[in-house]
Order: sequence, then C-alpha cells, then structure tokens
Amino acid sequence: MAALAASVALGYFVLAVVIAPRIKMPSVSNGLVFAIRGAAVAFFIGCGATHIHILVHALEANPQPVEAHEIVFHSMQAIGAWLFITGAVLRLELHIVPSPRHAELEAAVEEQRRLADHATQRASQDELTGLARRWRFDEELKLQIALAQRHNTPAALLLVDVDGLKSVNDTLGHQSGDRVLQHVGAAIRQQTRLSDVAARIGGDEFAIILREARGTDADAAAARIIAAAAQPGGPGLPRASVSAGSALIDGSQSPAEVMRKADVALYTAKRRGGNAHARSEIDAPAPVA
Repeated sequence: MAALAASVALGYFVLAVVIAPRIKMPSVSNGLVFAIRGAAVAFFIGCGATHIHILVHALEANPQPVEAHEIVFHSMQAIGAWLFITGAVLRLELHIVPSPRHAELEAAVEEQRRLADHATQRASQDELTGLARRWRFDEELKLQIALAQRHNTPAALLLVDVDGLKSVNDTLGHQSGDRVLQHVGAAIRQQTRLSDVAARIGGDEFAIILREARGTDADAAAARIIAAAAQPGGPGLPRASVSAGSALIDGSQSPAEVMRKADVALYTAKRRGGNAHARSEIDAPAPVA
C-alpha cells in the first residue's frame, strides 16, 4: 500500500513539474494559457499531496490495520487517476500542442490547396497564349453586365481578330500560325490593364473586357493593340495584322447582344481591309452637322 501511494504521489509531482508548464494553446490568449497551466499544476500537486498523506498514514508507528476493501479502493483510485491523466495528456498532445504529425497534415493540406489553385488557374488559362479561356470570359462578361445594371459601371467589349491567319498556316505551317497567335496574345496582354479581362475565345479571335472604360477608351486600347501586334514577331514570321471591333457594356443588353454588337463592328473593320478598328454603330457618336 505504501509503495503504491508513493509511486502515485511521485507521478503527480513529475506531471506538475514537467507536463503542466509545457501546455500550449496557440489559439487563445496568454492569460488563459497561464490560468490553465496553474490549474493543472494545482491539480497535480493536490493529488500528490493526498497520496503522500496516505503514505504517511501507512508508515505510522502504530498504523491502523488496513482492510482489504481499503486496498481495493485506493488501488482503483490510483488506476482511475492515472487513466484520467493519461487521457488528458494525450488530448493535449493531439489537440493543443502541435505535434510533428499535425504539422505534416497541415503541410499536406496546404499542398493540396496549392495544387487545387494551380489546377483552377490552368483550367481557366489558354495554353497557347496565356490569356483566359472562353468559359472564364463568358462568366466575366455576365458579371460586368450585372455590375453595369446595378451600379451603372461603364465598360466596353473589344473583339480582336487576326487578319489572314489561314494564309500563314497554309504557307508557313501551323507552328508559325501558333507563333503569330502567341505574339498577338502578348501584345494584348501588354496593352491592357490588370483589371481588364483578356481571353482567347476562338482559333484566331480574342476578346477583352475593358473595365471602367467608355467608347474613347476602347478606341485608344484598340489602336494600341493594333500597333503592338504590327511589331515584328520574330525571325521568319510575317508582320501580324489584326482588326478590332468595340461595343459598350451598359447593362441593358444580354451577353449575346453585346457580343453581336462588337462582332458587327469587327466585320466592319474587316471590310475596310483589316488592320483597323470600328466602333459599334449603336455606340458611335452622332456626326456633327
């Protein structure tokens, strides 16, 4: 009985000195952590003192005879206390003190999140030009129309088409045609803002949503893109030529109607011989009398 009480008391004091001061709870304030540590130390010391009292009583000069039921009772008390302490320590280890295994799991979750973000970006990005894909452009156009309806936010849609790409593919090969598309995509990226949405929506057709833009802003952007695309694209490539058509996004029309307006303007530029820009007749300013 004395040996049992002594071992349990020693264990409590070891816990009070070693385990309790190391309790960590990163998500709570320092004051609460100190309170929890203090409570743990007091609990362990109190339990140890109780068992020391039992030990002293057992070692008295004339100890009272120990009955069998007392031995059973104190044994069960010690076993129960140790089970409680073991469970508490394990709970602290698993849920309060970050363990190496917990850090590994967090790193794995972060890596999965990074891979998911990368996959989403790849899914929304055209592999050849690095611009957005058609589905992302469609979503952004719906969003821009909704913003125009609710907040009267000005914006413009610019369609850009490469002139004579079929001739490049037929005479120089599709690899040269791809390089022309890459060159035009780079020109569009360089001449648009980060807030704009530039996408490749077809084989040789591009679309740009110009946020916070009016008709004159679309005219200026189209002129910059046409000039940038006409710059040399690399050895062995013909000088690229593009046509552009623009339409305002005012929130009164559906995405299909806005696209149709810009498409009509694009074909107007094409009929002028290409390497030109035309604004939708609906959005064009009235001629001065």
